[in-house]
Amino acid sequence: MPFPRRRSVPATVKALRLPPGERRTTWGLTVDGEPVVATDVALVLPGDRRLEWSQVERATWQPPRLTVLEVAEVAGAGRRHVLDLDDVGDLPQVVRARVTGSVAWSSHEKLTPAGGVRVVGRRVAGERTLRWQLVFDAGTDRDDPLVRAQADDLLEGARRSIG
Repeated sequence: MPFPRRRSVPATVKALRLPPGERRTTWGLTVDGEPVVATDVALVLPGDRRLEWSQVERATWQPPRLTVLEVAEVAGAGRRHVLDLDDVGDLPQVVRARVTGSVAWSSHEKLTPAGGVRVVGRRVAGERTLRWQLVFDAGTDRDDPLVRAQADDLLEGARRSIG
């Protein structure tokens, strides 16, 4: 079985300036030739928009479209980035692995009187402790003081027990 041919890195990808110590792991190009680069720390989108892996709620791949959804306080409500890719390599698989790998702990809890919240602990490059997030179910009244107090208690309990 022959080895897959290594792709040449285009000048637009090489020209992308990364912070010191950050390394490119893979890349793709949009149909317009703009680079999309996965690093060990973040996903760099066209226009030099950087999303740390802990900022990505989920990413989906339906060739040729990569859709990246940012984390928001309400599930599914984050900013959506839709990228039509021409040259993808293993970018979709790496993005999925990085997003999944950033989640160290996740628990969905019901709230009273109604609704729910997901408590998520995410790994962040260069940080020793987890970065914690509350992501409320759509329709949950997160401004209700009782709901907010329950969610904050769940978050604090996770921090104490998990780290």
